[in-house]
Amino acid sequence: MDDKRPFVIFGVVALLLLIFFIFMQKNGRRYSWSETYTEESKAPYGTFIIHQLLQDYFPDQEVQNLDKSVGESFGDSITSGNYVFIGEALYLDSLSLESLEKFVFKGGNAFISSKTIPYDLMGDYIYEECYGEIYWDDYYSVEDTLVSLNVFHEDLADSLGYEYKYLEYGETEAYAWHYIDSMFFCDEEYSLVELGGINERYINFAKKEYGDGVFYLHTNPLAFTNLQLLDKLGLAYTAKVFSHLEEGPVYWDRYSRTEEEVGRRRNQMEGSGERRASESPLKYLLAQPSLRWAWYLSLVLGLLYLLFSSKRKQRVIPVLEENSNTSLEFISTVGRLYFLQNDHRKLSLQKMRLFRNYIRERYSFNVSPAETDFIPKLVARSEIPKEVIEKIILMNKNISGSDFVSEKTMVDFHQVLDLFYKNCK
Repeated sequence: MDDKRPFVIFGVVALLLLIFFIFMQKNGRRYSWSETYTEESKAPYGTFIIHQLLQDYFPDQEVQNLDKSVGESFGDSITSGNYVFIGEALYLDSLSLESLEKFVFKGGNAFISSKTIPYDLMGDYIYEECYGEIYWDDYYSVEDTLVSLNVFHEDLADSLGYEYKYLEYGETEAYAWHYIDSMFFCDEEYSLVELGGINERYINFAKKEYGDGVFYLHTNPLAFTNLQLLDKLGLAYTAKVFSHLEEGPVYWDRYSRTEEEVGRRRNQMEGSGERRASESPLKYLLAQPSLRWAWYLSLVLGLLYLLFSSKRKQRVIPVLEENSNTSLEFISTVGRLYFLQNDHRKLSLQKMRLFRNYIRERYSFNVSPAETDFIPKLVARSEIPKEVIEKIILMNKNISGSDFVSEKTMVDFHQVLDLFYKNCK
């Protein structure tokens, strides 16, 4: 029996691993479709593109990522600029809440796009003045596969609105589009001010002036994710929403994100006067079916690992991940944005950057547009006629020195580059 024990254990491990991989295969595809809202993610519902676009929104300013809480990052020293949060829900501790309030009161702008209105931030300024006590028993959302978002200002509004739909694994699915209930818009001076809506019926974008600054609340963070910004309508809507901000540095809060369910539960407890006790992370894991099974599977595999590791004679050799080059991926993403905006000059310059990267990686030397001594070497390596390479350099020089590039020029430049790619050795 002892001789068969290793085979029995191995069979159990193999079965558990098979179940695990079937589960992962069912719930995972080529990339994640979950709503992460992280600026590093290039998945459909990450915020990589809006984070990059914000860096160009105010050319003389820079986007500063907050890797610590608002209280630790701001303190009393930062009193101007634009605080930006995009995520399912926002959590601020008491120190961060006080720092953000001071920041806005002294003239800063706070743009918060989350599915739940942060009660701890806005409760003192709106709810008591409008209706006295507010209970968070209702969940304000409309479920639909397609909605129209718009802004209300006459100089910004679009006559048709901007259509948005939710995709999951490329298929259109029904989605809960959150809004701000009408009870938060009273006739008093403390009320929120309506700035935008869903289907011309529900309010999803509002502001509240506080001191010399403004709080902006937006309840559809999905509108600012990568998938939506690859469409020109999504870019146009985003530009109009962020046009409410004033020139100044942008502080991107990636520290204070929490899950929608946690944010909603916190609102319910604080809105009813309850004190939020510290929650155990394990309690939340066990409350989610998928995370609960992952936790149990991890425990079983951990026990099996301890069992087998006691018999190991050689240390595990770590597997080094292959280095990945994300620069070309980023250039391609930005190039598509320029194409959607009909910016032929920037798109042509992006093509030249790709060409230089191609030469550097294929032939191990750099191409400098300001110098031509590399041409003989490139002719010898690629076996492309000298006239073609000189034409590429000349056209790039003309494009770089021009303020406007026609579509024909861009197409001619693309064709000569394509001729090089298809015939080079």
